[in-house]
Amino acid sequence: MTNNSNATLFITDVCGTLVYDDTTLGLLRVHFSQQPERQWRLPMLRALTAHFSPFRLGIAVIERLTGKHVLKHLIVRMLKDDTVSSLELNAEVYAQWLLDNRKVPAVWNVITPAIKDKHIILASASLQPIVSALAKQLGVRFVASELESNDGVLTGRYKSDLTGLKIQALSDLIGNDLSSRFYDAISDNITDQELLSGAKRAYVVLHKASHKERWAGLTATYIRLS
Repeated sequence: MTNNSNATLFITDVCGTLVYDDTTLGLLRVHFSQQPERQWRLPMLRALTAHFSPFRLGIAVIERLTGKHVLKHLIVRMLKDDTVSSLELNAEVYAQWLLDNRKVPAVWNVITPAIKDKHIILASASLQPIVSALAKQLGVRFVASELESNDGVLTGRYKSDLTGLKIQALSDLIGNDLSSRFYDAISDNITDQELLSGAKRAYVVLHKASHKERWAGLTATYIRLS
């Protein structure tokens, strides 16, 4: 293992970058499937998130009108009264499945050396239990959105949502202003544009060739998946 503290830090997004899945939805599907006493949640999650679902389309309209992330708060609300420990246990199982089945090979070709040297940080607005479980299995650090809980029981609300706020969370984690040190970064998420703009080397994951238009003006290596 390399112990050079001056080695370039590598920051990677998780959903759509490290793995193909939306890990918030994936974790909730796994978790709800293991909670038969509240069977309504899994079909409700499907109804809220299925493409072209009238529920999802309605929520999309509300989000556009209000500028608020309504869907993510609705689905997290369904975790109310579950224990933190049960969610963390299911996150460990799901994380292993992701690493076995859902890696994005072109991304891992780029980041594997940094993972081996422990100079990588997972930075995701996904839920802390799944990002933490992935980071634990890789032996690296992470930042993620936190869920609120009381005495080990989830309230169904966010404690902190990292959407668009990764730079501050990363700066807090490393104990230094992120912009004051060299780092590399990789993401498929347009909300990470500021993070990638400040990187020594930026990598953008494109799930569709047309998505490159979103990143106009950014100097980066583009990784096309289709």
